[in-house]
Amino acid sequence: MSKITLHYIYDPLCGWCYGASPLIEIANTHPNIALELHGGGMLAGASRLHMDNQFREHIKQSDKRIAAMTGQVFGKQYLNMLDEPDLVLDSAPPLQAILAAAQQHKALTMLKAVQHAHYVSGRHISEPNTLLEIAHEIDLDIEQYQRDYLQQGGDNLEQHIHYSRQLLAQSGSSGFPTLLIQQQGKWLRVPLQNYLSDVEQWQQFLDSIVATSH
Repeated sequence: MSKITLHYIYDPLCGWCYGASPLIEIANTHPNIALELHGGGMLAGASRLHMDNQFREHIKQSDKRIAAMTGQVFGKQYLNMLDEPDLVLDSAPPLQAILAAAQQHKALTMLKAVQHAHYVSGRHISEPNTLLEIAHEIDLDIEQYQRDYLQQGGDNLEQHIHYSRQLLAQSGSSGFPTLLIQQQGKWLRVPLQNYLSDVEQWQQFLDSIVATSH
């Protein structure tokens, strides 16, 4: 049986993507599904977020909803980090790190590790040194990671983000996370939001789309 490909459009600093990460992990371990990651750069470049009180409150309220719906943990250190003065959230460095980890077939491992570092441990994943520490922690070949990290910046990162946003637009989506499947030349959205609190139903849904695509 050939695998079907799920295209996951995400951002490492998107709370709902963190909320959906258990579902993405299940999809990734499904024997008949291949997962492709597309980083959308929600807070990259000119969209980098300089935290202010209004946005801080917005994030905290949103995180409470995500935790209630998904059971995902938002750690005390993370909440403390949100209160730091002059906090800047930038998606570009962690996306670059995930693209570098992909060269060692560990893109999803890196995404999970940076999400945990940010949302649980309150580490600054917009800083390359933090990302280098995480690369150590997930047992990447560090010399290769450092070479690939440099190579995946600049134009490569811009092109990756541009393509991810094109996918979003083609599918009629705008937000993160978005999960797409391509069938008969059309992009179909997978209703991730329907399964955020029901892992068993999600497994059944994946089995059903695999069955109907063959």
